[in-house]
Amino acid sequence: MARYLPPDHFCPWREEAEELHQRQVVLEAKVAALEKRVFGKKSERMPPVQLLLRRQQAGADTETRRQQALEKRRQRAARRAEAPTREVHHLVPEAQRICPAQVLRCPLQDA
Repeated sequence: MARYLPPDHFCPWREEAEELHQRQVVLEAKVAALEKRVFGKKSERMPPVQLLLRRQQAGADTETRRQQALEKRRQRAARRAEAPTREVHHLVPEAQRICPAQVLRCPLQDA
């Protein structure tokens, strides 16, 4: 409103019109900021519905899966205990019993 008044025009309403115009500009900026905040792009994304449903179902199946994993560990431990073991001794000639650095001899070499 103040932009349409000539610069040399002075009346009692001019100051009020300029104050109202400044207030309007400030309020428009606030409204724009609020609209951007409410309706603008958000950095937080809502997870898809399928993901939420899977998480809810997974929460219900947690105890079942824990029991299955425990049973599987027990089965593997039993198979490991039943597996045959054998000890293999490899004879290494004295000349080859040197550390890779070939500076020091291994402490196990004297054993």
